[in-house]
Amino acid sequence: MSAENQRLATVMIVDNDQEDLCLLRSVLQFKGFDVLEADNGKEAVDLATRWRPELILMELKLPVISGFTAIRRIRQLPSLRETPIIGFSVPEPDSHGRVAMAAGCVAHLEKPIDFEQLDALIDQYLPGHRWELISGLIH
Repeated sequence: MSAENQRLATVMIVDNDQEDLCLLRSVLQFKGFDVLEADNGKEAVDLATRWRPELILMELKLPVISGFTAIRRIRQLPSLRETPIIGFSVPEPDSHGRVAMAAGCVAHLEKPIDFEQLDALIDQYLPGHRWELISGLIH
C-alpha cells in the first residue's frame, strides 16, 4: 500500500478540560493521527462504538458518566475489547492508577501529562504508527 493510501490511526481523546484536550489534539494531529474528541463519558462510549479508534486517551473524572464507567462499557463491546485505553487524571491520594487498570486501562498517566511517557505508550500500543511527540516543543 502506498503512503498516500495508508489509513491514519485514529486516537480518541476524552477530556472535559478544553485546554488539555486542545493540547493533546494539536500534538496528535501534528504527528499525523486522526483525532476524535469527547468531553464526557457517555459521548466517549457513543463515539468509540461508532468509529472504533485504535487508541483511547481517557480522563477518569468526567461528567455524565465517569471515565471508569465509560471504560468498563467500552470493554464490554466485542469490537473494542482489545483497543488500548490509557487513563489519565490529576494526582490523588487514592490510587486512580490501580482502579483505572482494574477498569480496563493498559496504562495510567498523571496530569499534567508527560509527553515522553505518552510517546512511549503510543509506540507500544500503536507499533505501526511510530511518531515521536518531541516533548521539547511543548515545554
